[in-house]
Amino acid sequence: MTAHRRARATLISLIAAAACHAATPAVAQEMLSMPSATSPSPGVFIPRVQARAYFYEESQTLLEQGVRLEYGIARDLSVSLDLPLYEGFFDDPRPSNGEFGLGDLEAIVELRVLREDLGAVDTLRGAIYAGAELPTGTGGFGSDGVDPCVGGVLTGIFGRNGFDVAARWTFVTDESPFLPTFAGTTTDDYANIDLGYAFRLYPEAYGEERVPAWYATLELNSIVTTGTEYEMLLSPGLLLEAPTYAVELGVQIPVSSDVGDAPDLRVAAVVGLRLIF
Repeated sequence: MTAHRRARATLISLIAAAACHAATPAVAQEMLSMPSATSPSPGVFIPRVQARAYFYEESQTLLEQGVRLEYGIARDLSVSLDLPLYEGFFDDPRPSNGEFGLGDLEAIVELRVLREDLGAVDTLRGAIYAGAELPTGTGGFGSDGVDPCVGGVLTGIFGRNGFDVAARWTFVTDESPFLPTFAGTTTDDYANIDLGYAFRLYPEAYGEERVPAWYATLELNSIVTTGTEYEMLLSPGLLLEAPTYAVELGVQIPVSSDVGDAPDLRVAAVVGLRLIF
């Protein structure tokens, strides 16, 4: 099966799974490619699956299927685990011919430090978090070090408009040389800086019964390393949020980049599914 067919098959399966889900309590509004300060309630478990297809120069492709598990420990405290699985169609000596490999496992503890509910929907929330990327990578898709990270995010929802601002710093401890596959696979420390905006297309206003809502989203996702490499992506998307599930569709388009020895990204596509238990 070709890389394009694998990506299409994953997209179809995720949408079909979402269509089979019914609704009760609400899933919080979240962007597709950046964090939000929307922690789950105590005892609530939220699995999130995302499939991404990255298309690079010279017809090189990387497929990613990531699984994120988030759990609410207390009112303002949550933990999450995020593990990606990669399939590479690069030129040698990078992973080629559909070689599989695990990425590094990311473990995060998040503490919400701000919560101002301004109305039935309107809210302003802020969170800080800390964690690490653990060396679980195989097949050339991870590092050999434990890379700590710290960050923060501010989320605001005002009527039909939603805003997110996030920043994160990752300390890279593995200094052994390797071939980078994309921005962020580097021996240098790096920062992620993200901006997001969401507009609720439907419904115009919520009634007594919570109905699935459609959002148009737009993000600016950037990464900058201490070695002066950088990448900035414009990421439009479409988000469907129902009380017990959310479906995500989007693309990422490079605006500006200098990624050193990594291949140049042409475009990326993402499809995701979130559930709530």
